[in-house]
Amino acid sequence: MMIRNDERLFELLSPIVSGHGLELRAASFCGAKEFQASWKRSGDSIDIMISDYLADAPCDVITDFSQTVVGTIANRRPAYGKTYLEWVRSDEYICSKRKIYLRRSRNLTGSPEGNERDLIESVERLLDIGLLVPSDIDNSFFSWTKMPNVRKLGFCSPMMRVIGISCVLDDVSVPELVLDYVVYHESLHLAQGYRPGQRPHSKKFRIDERKYPRYEEAESYLRSLRTGSK
Repeated sequence: MMIRNDERLFELLSPIVSGHGLELRAASFCGAKEFQASWKRSGDSIDIMISDYLADAPCDVITDFSQTVVGTIANRRPAYGKTYLEWVRSDEYICSKRKIYLRRSRNLTGSPEGNERDLIESVERLLDIGLLVPSDIDNSFFSWTKMPNVRKLGFCSPMMRVIGISCVLDDVSVPELVLDYVVYHESLHLAQGYRPGQRPHSKKFRIDERKYPRYEEAESYLRSLRTGSK
């Protein structure tokens, strides 16, 4: 993980930190794959590390996000500001930072085309039957994983609008309905969008998930796959 100190970040964070009765000792950008913020606290002194996905963001965006970080350090419930959210939800941000995210995602092939199956074909089937609409998957990227994983068959980064599907499903022995269901599940996260601080599997999410025509059959197959009985 690459970490570098940043004078601009320190200048923006200092008044926020002091406003909470704390002292900022260091402020750094952190080059991890996932967007994150972390800190080390010793008494009233803190070191703060923020994802380098914000390194070139406007000052007001960094300030807005920093308010959330420092408020959390001060034991306040995280409240994400409009300025920050609008910036990271913009197509400009997504397209720019997704390139970095994909480079850092070592387990992704970088392609929706597998040896046997194409994820885009799954998406098109879901669109054809009306389970997804184009806006659900707007500005998104689908990829197979390099390594097979039966415990985690898919993942979604709503911020980067990236979906990864385990290559264990890239097999003609796996029914199309099962692959499509996993793609549908992850696409529902895309449809929800980036919602930091909220539950990823909300009540509405579970209701929408069960709209899949053969939900029980797909879930049963996946349970068998995970336990090794398939």
